[in-house]
Amino acid sequence: MRNVQFKRLLDTLARSSAQAVTTLGQGQKEEDELKEYLYVETDIETDFKRLLDSSPPPETVIFLCGSSGDGKSEILKRYHKRYSDEFHFHLDATHAFKPDQNAIQALNQLFEEQKSSEKPLVVGINVGMLFNFSSQGDVEHEEIRRAIEAYLQHGEEVSPSFKFLNFEKYPKFSLEDGETGSAFISELIERAVAASDANPLYRAYIESIETSQDKLTTNYQLLQIEEVRERIVKLLLSARLRFDQFLSARALLDFVHHLITGPGLLFDNLFVSGHNELSDVVSHFDPCSIRSRRIDQFLIQHPLGVKEQAFEEFQQSVANDLNVRGLGAASWLRFFYLLQEVEVGNNFHQTFGSDFEQPLYDRYIEIWRLHAAYDGRGKTLLREFYKDELFAALMRFGNRLEPSLIKRGHMFLCSRNKVSISAHAKLRPDFKQIEKESVANIHEFPVCIKVGDQRLRTFHVNVSFLELISKINDGYRPNKHDKNTIVILEEIIADVTGVIVNSDRLLFSTAQGQLVLTNEVEDEEFLVGGEE
Repeated sequence: MRNVQFKRLLDTLARSSAQAVTTLGQGQKEEDELKEYLYVETDIETDFKRLLDSSPPPETVIFLCGSSGDGKSEILKRYHKRYSDEFHFHLDATHAFKPDQNAIQALNQLFEEQKSSEKPLVVGINVGMLFNFSSQGDVEHEEIRRAIEAYLQHGEEVSPSFKFLNFEKYPKFSLEDGETGSAFISELIERAVAASDANPLYRAYIESIETSQDKLTTNYQLLQIEEVRERIVKLLLSARLRFDQFLSARALLDFVHHLITGPGLLFDNLFVSGHNELSDVVSHFDPCSIRSRRIDQFLIQHPLGVKEQAFEEFQQSVANDLNVRGLGAASWLRFFYLLQEVEVGNNFHQTFGSDFEQPLYDRYIEIWRLHAAYDGRGKTLLREFYKDELFAALMRFGNRLEPSLIKRGHMFLCSRNKVSISAHAKLRPDFKQIEKESVANIHEFPVCIKVGDQRLRTFHVNVSFLELISKINDGYRPNKHDKNTIVILEEIIADVTGVIVNSDRLLFSTAQGQLVLTNEVEDEEFLVGGEE
């Protein structure tokens, strides 16, 4: 019976749970207590409360907007209780007031009633519905429609009567000030497993292990380990950077539910696909897909029963300390990965540490920070990135048909009758533009380049782009599978060649040799030959 209570409380975290979406009704006492306990105040809530406390005039409409599951309902329910005397709340703009009314018609009615209201209006609304109303709302609400359109297009508030707070402007992850991670995600997961009498889940867990230890309690125990939670947050950051993965509060709670109640032990649940939205994405980072001599050797030898004394001793320590035993090779490897910073027995698992490193993501974070915080310092490190990584890849890819041009510092322009034409490409980082560029989110940073003294347009690139240029510099030839990323590389090269094609010196190359054509503008003549 105690195990049933633990499972029932865990199930309230699931996206499919009846308690997943907050309404103004009442739930069961334990579930409501758990939801209240797990609630983490965010920066957007702080700003929302500050806006309510500013006593806006009655004609004000406050839009709390974002995506499904990001926590709008939780905030609105919480503040409805405190501010219902001063504000009129409309918790969900997808709801209608009558059975024969759609959401747009309901908003038309809401805004019409607002005109004669003595209270400001607070509306919880998805960005998609905002867009729909801006194009489909009644003409009598043209002022609201124009305000919404201006906000969606430019992020501007064109009228003091219409305020917008958007969850998308409050990123879950931070890479600034030397910090890498997410205070919100870390605190949310930590609250779920905190060893506190104030935590309903922990109380149910303690009651459950008094009778028996099963998969649920083992997974809960593993998630209580701080280093395990930190590793999971890093994986979610990698997923955010690689796939621009949206992370809502509801999706995160559903993810925690899956980690504990999924088909296997926590380290397998983390990487198994087909059961949870976030684990589907995290599965791309499964350590079993890493190729290294030591990992391959372990995956081959373990099923064959090849014994290693250190591993035998380690298995016994894991069984005694964590109640984990009888794993297959893939599960052990995932265990090694997830607990790589945890001291267990003889620490056999930590011998795989170098195999699990992710230099690409560490490098991306470093380059992102150099751009985001550039103020004249860090110039040397940025110059090294542009020269040794970005420009090197541009020259290699741009000259893939004529590799001999790379050492000359030339960029290939075209080929006519087996004669290739190129010009010198003096590529430089544009530090003044880098300093001006704002870095709005963590999944991209601006690339600012000058060719000679001519500034190119700014390109915004992501971790996939950084990976591509790294692979090109290692000799990789991009193919059709890289088409989404290669487009940006081709656009940069097109902008570079668009500048150097007007150069006053062109190089013509054949199998027999080279010839330089110089445009002497002042003398109004072309010179053939001479030093390139």
